[in-house]
Amino acid sequence: MVAHIGFLGKGSSNRESQGKEGKEELLSASEIKRGWAQRRRDDVSVDVWDAGDDIITPVPASGTDDKAVTEGLFTSTTNDTAVDKQDARVSSNTDGADASTVDTFYRPDPYDFGRHRRDNVSKKQMKIEHPKGNKRKLSKFYTRQNELIDQFLGAEDEERQQVDEDARMGPKIKFAVNASFTVNFCLFVIQLYAAVSTGSLSLFATAADAFMDLVSSFVMLITSRLAARPSVYKYPVGRTRIETIGIILFCALMTTVAIQLLVESGRALGEGKRASEELHIIPIVIVGVAIFAKGSLMLYCFAYRKYPSVHVFFIDHRNDIVVNSFGLIMSVVGDRFVWYLDPIGAMCIALLILFSWVANAFEQVWLLVGKSAPRDFLAKLTYMSMTHDTRILKVDTCRAYHAGQKYYVEIDIVMDEATPLKISHDVAQELQRKVEGLGDVERAFVHVDYEDQHNIQTEHKALYEKVEKKPKRTLKEILLRTKKDTSKVVETEISSGRNSS
Repeated sequence: MVAHIGFLGKGSSNRESQGKEGKEELLSASEIKRGWAQRRRDDVSVDVWDAGDDIITPVPASGTDDKAVTEGLFTSTTNDTAVDKQDARVSSNTDGADASTVDTFYRPDPYDFGRHRRDNVSKKQMKIEHPKGNKRKLSKFYTRQNELIDQFLGAEDEERQQVDEDARMGPKIKFAVNASFTVNFCLFVIQLYAAVSTGSLSLFATAADAFMDLVSSFVMLITSRLAARPSVYKYPVGRTRIETIGIILFCALMTTVAIQLLVESGRALGEGKRASEELHIIPIVIVGVAIFAKGSLMLYCFAYRKYPSVHVFFIDHRNDIVVNSFGLIMSVVGDRFVWYLDPIGAMCIALLILFSWVANAFEQVWLLVGKSAPRDFLAKLTYMSMTHDTRILKVDTCRAYHAGQKYYVEIDIVMDEATPLKISHDVAQELQRKVEGLGDVERAFVHVDYEDQHNIQTEHKALYEKVEKKPKRTLKEILLRTKKDTSKVVETEISSGRNSS
């Protein structure tokens, strides 16, 4: 099996004339290498990569055919010496110290994917370049292509960049999280006071929502600390999945609260209109101030929404502003004008809470089941594997699936069968550590093979039993079969009646 990169783009110049504009391409590793080698042979003096002390430049081996040039794509020159990759390939009797060095060159863009990146992807530019095309779809396509290229080219330094970014933005993120928790606590106290003072079901519903936000933060704090506590012998791969289980349990609690609110609102509707009381201005004003504070924090969190912990609070503040404003309006209108709007507003809020948390629970369940990673992420892993080391000939298999919030990754690479065990081990281990440096990856497993002609399904025990598919029947066949079965039943009943008589 040859691994494929889901690369979006027009392709090389000789492909542009063959395919339609904006058509998605799927290039195999061998295709990319062949096209890249041909382009490098045309002009090898232009593209040179700086890799620290070494200068790596593609030099075609003299006296070799196209296949040999493709296989010996990269050569390394140190101290003004160019060594062909075919000659530099490690044999089985190579000395251990030098041979164990992993031939990993951190090249910025070895396959020159950056040339497919477009700086201007606006609809206006799309209209100029493709007058007959759909401007919105073309702009969306090239925007996604740019994002995919950026993911490919930034994969090498993702771990280091994440550490630097966390160190630089740590205080601001911490302020956003702590301030959000404080405002949530104050909002719950204010809403509970307002609900008790006015007796409004809508305000009770918003108070319940605010209380659940606090409980949610508390549950996530406990589960995250449990997950971070090491227990090597009891839990060899950690306890990060306990966070997902905690979210599911909390979703069940929120569902119970929402159902109780629905019951109370239905009971209030059944009892009919209550005696109108004096409008309580102070609680309503306090709730309005709390909503304003929520709005201010939402704007602050919006500026740092790319960080997961802040993004969660941004979504929470946005939803709370809508829910609390709706609850406040329904409470005032229901108390002063139309009495049944208050319980109806409470029912609407309860239904919103119910559906949102049920959907969240199902989403978390699929993460525990082992849902596959999206295709773009698999393409990124394949690209990382292909460009990790020049001695990796092919990427045989690439899998990524959820094991909680993050991914488990399995990669099978193909190397020359003459490669010493020490070399293949070091290459695989270095690749494994590089993949685990990605923010979304919890664990990576790299397996080295020497050929790709085997059936990958035989590497592990079968997960599913093979079931022969029954041939599809037409409607006429189904009706005839039903008619025959009915006639057989009638004949059986008649024969049994004769025997009894």
